[in-house]
Amino acid sequence: MIVISPAKKLNFDQQNIELKTTSPYFLNKTNELVSNLKKLQPEEFKLLMNLSDKLTELNYKRFQDFSTVGEIKNKKPAIFAFSGDTYSGLSSEEFSKIELNYAQSHLRILSGLYGLLKPLDLIQPYRLEMGTKTNELINKSLYSFWTDEISEKINEDLKINKSKFLFNLSSNEYFKSIDTSKIEAEIVTPHFYVKKNGDLRPSGMFSKKCRGAMAKMIIKNKVDNLKSLENFSEYGYKFDPKHSKKNTLVFIKNK
Repeated sequence: MIVISPAKKLNFDQQNIELKTTSPYFLNKTNELVSNLKKLQPEEFKLLMNLSDKLTELNYKRFQDFSTVGEIKNKKPAIFAFSGDTYSGLSSEEFSKIELNYAQSHLRILSGLYGLLKPLDLIQPYRLEMGTKTNELINKSLYSFWTDEISEKINEDLKINKSKFLFNLSSNEYFKSIDTSKIEAEIVTPHFYVKKNGDLRPSGMFSKKCRGAMAKMIIKNKVDNLKSLENFSEYGYKFDPKHSKKNTLVFIKNK
């Protein structure tokens, strides 16, 4: 099983791929959040989200237009709707139908609004980061709101797939939504660094691309062991056994 983060950047252009789509696990809880967000005035929404005026206008309208019942016009499978650096590395538009089906079983997207998404779950445009301070809105953080459901569902999926590993390819902000003490699998987390003048530095944007590219490698090759992950070599990164340790894999790019 693999977990990745969502993206702020979205692409809701229409797509002609014929796929059997699915519904998110926790729509009732999503609708509860949306109902509360719809009650906010634009200025309250801006403060909650910490957005510019332009982004406030865009995302406030998204929530006002968000459909909690009936037919949804503006919807798209999550794996194609998110469009940030992780999804650039993932390159899901290159997946065959067999690979998409494998991803549907083995890849999960953590989300502040939906909790946990399967790749082919239909979603609407939104922006709600997991770290948003929602205590005044719903009397708790989004971590408290989602952790039990996310952790239980991941365990269910691990059991269904007979997965020994949970590959953590998400950011710290989103992975904190999982209660790792409850996960019934080994959690494996890769880290990506740039080596410059002998010093190791976090890779920033390229970390996101590498996470997506590693998820792609796992899906395309049906990786189910740690040794195979060591073969990852996208964007010039190589496995570094010296800095790696059990279930923490380090990949370094020389600059």
